[in-house]
Amino acid sequence: MLLGLDTGIFISHHNQTPRALAIWNEYAAGEHVLVISTLSLNELFTYFIKRSLIGIAEEWLYQMRTATNIRLVNVSPEIAAQAARYRLGLQLPTVDAIILTTFLLHRCDLMITTDSHFQVIQQPNLIPVEYLT
Repeated sequence: MLLGLDTGIFISHHNQTPRALAIWNEYAAGEHVLVISTLSLNELFTYFIKRSLIGIAEEWLYQMRTATNIRLVNVSPEIAAQAARYRLGLQLPTVDAIILTTFLLHRCDLMITTDSHFQVIQQPNLIPVEYLT
């Protein structure tokens, strides 16, 4: 399955949340290909730097760069332009609109997030969303 992972899954994994650990184990077993926006990487580094845990963020980055079944996606002009439409149409914060657009343009089967901002995308049914708690 092609999964779009938002920042929260990495934090949930760090906090040993069972579902986040299960998703990561499924990925490690070859069940998933992961799509991750570089903006999530920015949020991830910010989270861990604030907690004086930069080494954890650096380890995630290493894994993202070296794994063959992870697509670390930069913000392209196409993503930026389409994200503006989702930002305004769905009233999403800019970062969330860009992350959502990344997943849509890469045709992800499912988005995994902890972010309640994404509840607005269920009405237009843009992409199935699993919320980690």
